[in-house]
Amino acid sequence: METKQIREIIEIFESSGLSHMELEEGNLRIRLEKPSSPVQGISVAPIVHEPAKETETAQCTITSPLVGTFYKAKSPKEKPYVNVGDFVHRGDVVCMVEAMKTMNEIQADQEGIIKAVCVEDGSMVEYGQPLFVLGDPE
Repeated sequence: METKQIREIIEIFESSGLSHMELEEGNLRIRLEKPSSPVQGISVAPIVHEPAKETETAQCTITSPLVGTFYKAKSPKEKPYVNVGDFVHRGDVVCMVEAMKTMNEIQADQEGIIKAVCVEDGSMVEYGQPLFVLGDPE
């Protein structure tokens, strides 16, 4: 990769809404990060707490930390990371979001049972878009 190409990549990254990016070409690896906001290291999706209804247990959502394509599994031939009814622990990988040809593992940052999958496999997701609804174990 030439210096000019690296400079162009940096310019594109700086003008984008991405907080970090990694590229690999042969034996060259480039990692770019912007100064982080109060939330450090967004490899774990932020959790948005929703008010609990009297008849329901408290629920929260796992949201997308970046814009990209949502995938339920590593490849089309593999089983999904999680399904409705599965219990997830903090740090468990729940899906992948592909952005700029980079596969990003999305991890749960809270324990709970997957109550709903909010997006279709292979669909585009936006930053902050709900991916999964988590509920308390019953």
